[in-house]
Amino acid sequence: MSRILVIDDELLLRHALRRILERAGHTVLDAPDGREGMVLWHREPIDVVVTDIFMPEKDGLQVLMEMRKGATKPQIIAMSGGGQKGLLDWRANALAMGADRVLVKPFDAQTLLLTIQELLGGLPETKDAVLPSSSTEQRKFPRLAISLPVYFGNGVIAQSGTVVDISREGCRIRCPGVAPDLKYVQVEIRLDEPHETLRVDLAVRRWSRNGELGVEFIRMESDQQVRLQSVIRNCEKPFSRQDRDGAVQRELLAISLEEQTERKVACHRLSAGVRQDL
Repeated sequence: MSRILVIDDELLLRHALRRILERAGHTVLDAPDGREGMVLWHREPIDVVVTDIFMPEKDGLQVLMEMRKGATKPQIIAMSGGGQKGLLDWRANALAMGADRVLVKPFDAQTLLLTIQELLGGLPETKDAVLPSSSTEQRKFPRLAISLPVYFGNGVIAQSGTVVDISREGCRIRCPGVAPDLKYVQVEIRLDEPHETLRVDLAVRRWSRNGELGVEFIRMESDQQVRLQSVIRNCEKPFSRQDRDGAVQRELLAISLEEQTERKVACHRLSAGVRQDL
């Protein structure tokens, strides 16, 4: 099995993670902060690092930056229960600085073990650091036309654009000159209501061409999910009215054709009766 380094200043959580990983057959080292974690990393061969973000002495982002400069970078899972600060939050920052996966506390043992198994090649690798459950949900829902201003960024670069269509799993953004390294982002969509926004804590760019990019939503808070559903319903209303209008027109056309057919039949019967009388 693999050698895993756990870095977290919460003693109980650090010991709990160690027990979970050791029971799964891994060799585990642990450290209470980034400074001691880096000492162990330089001294011991490590396959996977599981690091908290907000810690004393040296935080997780500093750990990511230093490990990224190393000759052999381990697989890194960044974790935290901290929320966002301003437009962008720790998740987008961690991914931009080299984390292979991010986990939001609290998470269960199965999530941790599956994530490590995936990073070590035990599961089919998923595209762009998205867990299997996210990638298999793609394109289950139709994209609906919309036009809303949007701001998105990765902690280093922030850009603006226009959302031109949206669904439950993502959106298409029109933004000429998108930065080529803008892969993991946080998204804020300005809604029609004054001062209202739809905030996606973590999204991944799936494609980029002709001044547009396709974004898949990876993580958002429950209240933002409710807001997204409201946006979707508002987009669906015009289409529903069009569908109803089309159905009415089709029904009127069917009635008209039926009436025409009945008139033709009646005329045919009438002419046949006249010929018999003659």
